[in-house]
Amino acid sequence: MITQKEFIKSVSGKKETRQRRFVKLLRLLNHFFPIKIPQYQNRMGDYIYLTICRANDFDMVMASVYTLLKNSLVCPNKIILVSDGSWEPIVGQKYFKNHKLNIETFNWNTCADFYAKSCPSLKIWAEKHIWGKKMAAILYFSEQYKVLFSDPDVLWYNTPLSQDELKDCKLKLSIDNSHNYDGDFIKSCGFENLYETEEPINCGAVFIHGGLSLLSDDALRCIEYESEHCGPFAEQTVFSIMDLDYNKRWTMQQITSEISDLLQPFTSHTIFYKDMIARHYLWRLKWIYWKDYYKQRLSDYL
Repeated sequence: MITQKEFIKSVSGKKETRQRRFVKLLRLLNHFFPIKIPQYQNRMGDYIYLTICRANDFDMVMASVYTLLKNSLVCPNKIILVSDGSWEPIVGQKYFKNHKLNIETFNWNTCADFYAKSCPSLKIWAEKHIWGKKMAAILYFSEQYKVLFSDPDVLWYNTPLSQDELKDCKLKLSIDNSHNYDGDFIKSCGFENLYETEEPINCGAVFIHGGLSLLSDDALRCIEYESEHCGPFAEQTVFSIMDLDYNKRWTMQQITSEISDLLQPFTSHTIFYKDMIARHYLWRLKWIYWKDYYKQRLSDYL
């Protein structure tokens, strides 16, 4: 399986520019096909759906939510969208209301400010970097709710959580295509064991319930470090430390983060497993994300 670093080396110049232009075209076409929100009220479970995004990713959030409501037998009882600071909550409310989807919107600082006393380093980290904002949002809402967090570039194909998991699970994570953590933190603070785990952690899809109480001293130590350094893959590093205690994950076949087919022609078959729950369409080239999304939307017009 190709790793993320290998993939990035394989995509450059004209190939990357061509795919970026193609993605822009696919996203533009999406505006001309009204979304029919599936009826899901009789399938709601005891959890909320949470994501955080930039203003120009509203359409991806809409696509991700649509596929979850379409394909899951157990849907969220509430949908919450957090602003990264590039848009005001009222703007998000208006966009999704126009698509006949009821959601709640919050600013990231609502989440970060909650930890001003209990975990000030988390608030500082959130003020500096998007990964800190993401971490603060996930923890804040999981203080009270059972949370399914999803990045906007995740499409859903099946039910993410059973009723038993909703009752008992505290933390469940997805798997990455390679170990992508904050290497400076690992080297500085002696966490080389994170590279020794067979399954690298990805936090594009996270189920969590318990908030700050779930974090060990080591995880809090990582947050404190990131509040000063803001390294790459920082929130993923925190979750990988948490995983050492909870050790519960979706398999790569259930929520896949494979990227090798992003280098294949548009007409090629994309990665799909029989029991696949979701796919995290990593990195900047999203043409397969939109291609697979359109496949799901096609049934609305047949």
